[in-house]
Amino acid sequence: MAPQLRALPGLLQALALLPLHHAAISARVDRALAENPALRRKAGTPCPGCGRHRRAGPCPQCSGTGPRLTAEPAVDPFAELEVLAGCEIRTDCRPALPVVIGHLTERGLLPAPAEEIAAAHGLAPAAVAEAIRALRAAGPPGIAERSVPDLLLAQARALVAAKRAPAPLVDLVRDHLAALADGDLDGPAAALGLPVAAVAELLVLVRTRLRPGVGLGPAAPRTVPDVLIYRAADGGLSVEVADSRWYGLAVAAAPRRLRADPEAAAWLGRHERAARDLIRQVDSRATVLRRVATVAVAHQAEFLQGGAAGHRDLTRTDVAAAVALHPSTVSRAVAGKALRAPDGRILELAALFGRAVPVKSRIAELAPRRLSDEGLRAALAAEGHVLARRTVAKYRAEQGIAAARRRS
Repeated sequence: MAPQLRALPGLLQALALLPLHHAAISARVDRALAENPALRRKAGTPCPGCGRHRRAGPCPQCSGTGPRLTAEPAVDPFAELEVLAGCEIRTDCRPALPVVIGHLTERGLLPAPAEEIAAAHGLAPAAVAEAIRALRAAGPPGIAERSVPDLLLAQARALVAAKRAPAPLVDLVRDHLAALADGDLDGPAAALGLPVAAVAELLVLVRTRLRPGVGLGPAAPRTVPDVLIYRAADGGLSVEVADSRWYGLAVAAAPRRLRADPEAAAWLGRHERAARDLIRQVDSRATVLRRVATVAVAHQAEFLQGGAAGHRDLTRTDVAAAVALHPSTVSRAVAGKALRAPDGRILELAALFGRAVPVKSRIAELAPRRLSDEGLRAALAAEGHVLARRTVAKYRAEQGIAAARRRS
């Protein structure tokens, strides 16, 4: 049996994320980071342009003059916040405010510490700290917190301060989120000295009143595609796909005393296995998608740099043979995915595949002349594309172009 046809359970599990597009993968990662205490994001911040995790300083790919990878929002969700915080901040620290806002994630989190932001932008740490204080004073509860648990805790404190929730909510959110995520109500109830029913009521508040984002308003939809294509220094094309390093994922280190307790060690083991499984799945998806895209991009270099006239025939079966995968796996990798061309255009990954694309594109260009199928065949033949009239009619119909007599 050929290796690529072996349906190994481990391989199938590793490729569980392959059908998902970039936005769905990012949402899965964010949810796992919020729910799994054994999964962490390494020190640093996501690039506001492409979402790639970086330790400090400008993103190596987005710091140049190339096109931005995010759509410009019709409404900037942070614009009003910057105005309000500008009234709160000390005048001498105001230059740090837009810098700090630029580091906020779409959830309103500020993953990087003030010292790192200051060092990356040549600012005084005290000025960055003052900008963070002004944002928290002017913005909604949880703005500029370091993590989702910190954000939830800030929201809980605001609800209690406004007398809209009982005081134990703060202790529950601060100390027992992991237990709640595991469905354990008895442990938090014993620790807080509350009946289990009271903890259950608090859990309802957590689920209905707390949000893993600050809700500033309409945010720009991220348009980061699944495959990013860059023009290399030698003039070639390089392919990048988001993997666990892109997201900065790692398994969190646990103290030895936690591993010494059998019950705690079992709890930790479950979460660590889940963290490693997610990292493995993200990387497996990236590996397959990168292999498929690399072959397709190399084959279609002229198309990506010159348009439809440079498109060459390519099928998923062709790529499957080149990368030693089953054609169905290649189809799953391609379906629903998007790529960014070197000039910034966003295309469907499926656009790299197909037959007779230059001819079909030319038929679409000639269609407004209201040429019959025979007329289209003759015009194409004059340009060197020799096809039967029936083939021309087929390609015309595939593109939804009506017959000449029905074209307005």
